[in-house]
Amino acid sequence: MNIQSTTHYSPVNTLSHQKQAITNDMENIAVSGKTIADTVSISSAAQNNFTNQSHVAKASESSTTATFNTTQGYKKMNIDELFSPPDPSAVYSLQTMPLLLPSKDNIDALTKHISAKMPQFLAENNIPSAPSSISYNRQGQIQLPSDYAYAPEFMKGLENNPKMARELSTVNALTSQYVEMQKLTPFHDAFANANSQAEIDAVIAKYNYLLSGNRQNSIITMNLSANGSLSLFADGKSVIA
Repeated sequence: MNIQSTTHYSPVNTLSHQKQAITNDMENIAVSGKTIADTVSISSAAQNNFTNQSHVAKASESSTTATFNTTQGYKKMNIDELFSPPDPSAVYSLQTMPLLLPSKDNIDALTKHISAKMPQFLAENNIPSAPSSISYNRQGQIQLPSDYAYAPEFMKGLENNPKMARELSTVNALTSQYVEMQKLTPFHDAFANANSQAEIDAVIAKYNYLLSGNRQNSIITMNLSANGSLSLFADGKSVIA
């Protein structure tokens, strides 16, 4: 979608309405068409475990439960149940289901949980060490280093442990969306301070590159220590401290 100069918008719209509409368009395009619904499907067991909370995602000492920022507010859930394969006989609605938002707190909670679970995953599959990194290609297929000696065992382990596979895929998707949204911060700041039609047009012209059809999202890489401690990077730069 291309955003034209605001001189093309109907004069009956107020300046604030124009600014809000353009902001929404920029945010939608920033994640390259991905929606929050693409990030995770929630099992029926996890849905039954939701309770309203008023604080951000924070993993417990056991790294099993956390309070997540979702499309329906803050929800406390069991992470293991959250990523259990959906019941094939259940009917799900993305309109009513609380979905994880691409927030730093959510990403941090999942990162801690994966780091806590990875040593057990490696031991169960007789894998001496984790891959140095995990990434996903544009088609959503997992990528391991070409020199990783235990790639077949690791992939087989994920096949037998869909919860781990789904959690890794989800933290990658959330991180990608989070990083792309962060790129809009300068635009938001400049746009919020624009007080005239000319200033709005200038801001749009300056940040129009964000809407380019050729723009590529940052490459997300999940680096792991030998025992599986996870850290996230976008184009080689740390995402979550």
